[in-house]
Amino acid sequence: MEDYQIQLLCPAQKIALSKFYKRNQYKGKLKETDRVWVMAQPGKVVGAARFCQQAGCRVLRGVWIERELRSRGLGHQLLHHLQCKGELDDCYCFPYLHLETFYSRYGFKKVKSAPAVLKSTLERYNRKNAQVLLMLQQA
Repeated sequence: MEDYQIQLLCPAQKIALSKFYKRNQYKGKLKETDRVWVMAQPGKVVGAARFCQQAGCRVLRGVWIERELRSRGLGHQLLHHLQCKGELDDCYCFPYLHLETFYSRYGFKKVKSAPAVLKSTLERYNRKNAQVLLMLQQA
């Protein structure tokens, strides 16, 4: 197994992150206020997890692994690292339905009640046929 470094995004990695997102057709928009963790090899980002604030709630968005490296446990490595750092505490996410079990392993649970803004976001995604659910990991 290759050795990957997981760390908070540093300014020198922004171009590599942009290339990673483009290669993997990630459509999310990176904001200056986002907190991004990257999984990288020298000079190349191979995974990323982006946290943002939405209506005062911490939301995990855009957990992506390089397309050709998927199904090799890298997503688990990334989320395990984030869990150990306390990054997932009191955090919402909008995973695709088929990833519910994956996120459940890290303490996320499907929620029925949530702030109105998050419910609205969930409804908007599902109107676009995204087939996602809303989950929360409470510390």
